[in-house]
Amino acid sequence: MNRISCTLLVLSFLNFALAQTNSADQIYQKAMDLYNAKDYKESAINFDILFSLQKIKDQDILYNATCVYSLNNDTNKAIQYLSELTDVYFYSDIEHISTDTDLDNLHNLSVWKNILEKTKQNKSTLPQRRRNKIQNELLKAKYLLDKDNGKLWNGSLWSDYVLVLDDDNVVYTLNSQLSNAQKDGLLYYKTIEPNTLQHTNTNQDFEGKKWAIVQNSYVTAADSCQTIIHELFHLFHLKQMNLSGNIVEHLDDHKARILLRTEFEALRNCLHAIQKKNDIDAKQFLSDAMFFRTEREKKFKKVNHFALELETLEGLASYTGYKLSAHSNLYQIAIEELYGRDQPTGLNRSFAYATGLAYGLVFDYFNMEWRSDLNHIYSFSDIYKKHNHSKNLYKSKIDTIKKRNRYNDILKEELSRKATTDSITKIYTKQFLEQSVLSVRRDTSDKTYLMSYDMNSTFSFGKSGIVYANISSASTNPNVFGNFTTTGETGVGKSGILITSNFDKITFTKPIKIEGNIITGEYYKIELNKDWKVITIDKKGNMEIVRK
Repeated sequence: MNRISCTLLVLSFLNFALAQTNSADQIYQKAMDLYNAKDYKESAINFDILFSLQKIKDQDILYNATCVYSLNNDTNKAIQYLSELTDVYFYSDIEHISTDTDLDNLHNLSVWKNILEKTKQNKSTLPQRRRNKIQNELLKAKYLLDKDNGKLWNGSLWSDYVLVLDDDNVVYTLNSQLSNAQKDGLLYYKTIEPNTLQHTNTNQDFEGKKWAIVQNSYVTAADSCQTIIHELFHLFHLKQMNLSGNIVEHLDDHKARILLRTEFEALRNCLHAIQKKNDIDAKQFLSDAMFFRTEREKKFKKVNHFALELETLEGLASYTGYKLSAHSNLYQIAIEELYGRDQPTGLNRSFAYATGLAYGLVFDYFNMEWRSDLNHIYSFSDIYKKHNHSKNLYKSKIDTIKKRNRYNDILKEELSRKATTDSITKIYTKQFLEQSVLSVRRDTSDKTYLMSYDMNSTFSFGKSGIVYANISSASTNPNVFGNFTTTGETGVGKSGILITSNFDKITFTKPIKIEGNIITGEYYKIELNKDWKVITIDKKGNMEIVRK
């Protein structure tokens, strides 16, 4: 069975009607739960239902279904989906497929040998196919941005300093300035040392220049160049304005979440109305969204600038990435993005990707002249008010606005969530405040130390900072303490690493084992650089990583 990885800083959505999307996700999760419980018959039934709902293209799902059908002795279906993997999606992990005991029931079939041979062949052709794919997607992105010709943001977003990074630390670019690189067609590529670049989509320093880094897993035809353009926008934006883009802590407050989630609901309703070309309802729901947004901004006036900064940074990048991509169904994508970000956790940073895309598309639809320079913080509320001069912007009664946007349902959900949050707070209080811990101080002026994390697996822990349940670091700087990563079955309320809001202190639970420069905790691993060590600093048993 494949372990399905959670990629940082990203959510993926099934391309289907939303109601069926949510149903499909739930059915797949149930199938996997039944697999883990070794109830292969019921798991197979759920996979049957899933495949009847829609065409599945996710390779992890197809592989896991193959395993379940094999374990359920339904070898015909197992071979059907395994053949689809090897023939259509060029599955190439020969080491895994040849040793996976879930597939033992297929080994005596005559077709098994052919599948293994096809998998080997796919592996041998993988490097060339990967280079062809990356070159094609980079050229497509360049074409799309050349077509825009700088109209969207008064300047061309294309830059030769875009680098595709693969899991095996091979980098690819169209830029001939990449040092000591091999060339294939228009593409330059080479292998770099591990930890030279952080494996996340972001702008990073490399070979003395700032590059837009895009993970190879995002460079696909299905992505339609959205991620490449998103990161190139950041590169363009950074030359004009430098914004931090940190987590917006006050959005973990249940009062803020209620208003933000209801704003999401109103925006979804607005986009649905636009799809139906019902401008009257669309304008009404946009007004509703602004009502909830204005209420939130008034309630959290002192700290609202953090949310506006993040929307200017990531919201505009999300809008630009989709707006200039090859995607055609942008309103539906915006609706799915709002649903995807509207999760029990994750609003404190992920909200901007959804609101930026939604408001940008809606403002464009109503022909508002809202885009100007990139030298200032954008406020969607101010933009809306500028184009709606009436003093009474919200003509409906408040109860009516709330009712048509599920306010009371969301209120109940968030009050219930608050109880869960309180229990998680108790868990982390015990782990990080009552029990002994391991901590390290770091120089926040060091811009070489990069950390990537799952924005949907964070927890605001009051004045102590943020707990990150899924996070890793990467740095080749010998002057920093080393690198760390979360391990095992991580999750909010179960595990995590505590980091102060200004990133100057990192706190781990007390280690289980220290061997040489490797520190192992229950849910983390640290690899120290040679000039650092661990010391005990008090009678309680608290420990600290310090220079030797």
